[in-house]
Amino acid sequence: MSIGRMIAIALAVASPFSGVAAQDLSQGKPRPDINSLPVSVNATREQLLLGDRIFHGEAARGTCFQCHGWDGKGTATGNDLTNGSLNWGESFKEIKATILNNMKLAPGQDGDLTPDDVHAVTA
Repeated sequence: MSIGRMIAIALAVASPFSGVAAQDLSQGKPRPDINSLPVSVNATREQLLLGDRIFHGEAARGTCFQCHGWDGKGTATGNDLTNGSLNWGESFKEIKATILNNMKLAPGQDGDLTPDDVHAVTA
């Protein structure tokens, strides 16, 4: 691993707002195929695409992938979002409420998400 890569990772761990690009943190993992995901009845394809960009840190300074993993399979600090069992609610409304609550508990840690952004991430 190069010194530059180690510094980028260290900065990203030290501060989610360090300016390190999301792609630098993918650690070479392929991005999940967004086109293979079904669209919820509560959302549109455009919201799903925006939610993916936010999740991966490409919009609204989203930081979701830092805890939930580049592939959504979770880390020590964020649960697996791919196994079909969500810890904090199964409904679209409950998931949105959880995200909004987490944003209140740690302002700024989830990026600059608007209510529309939260809806997109939930999609």
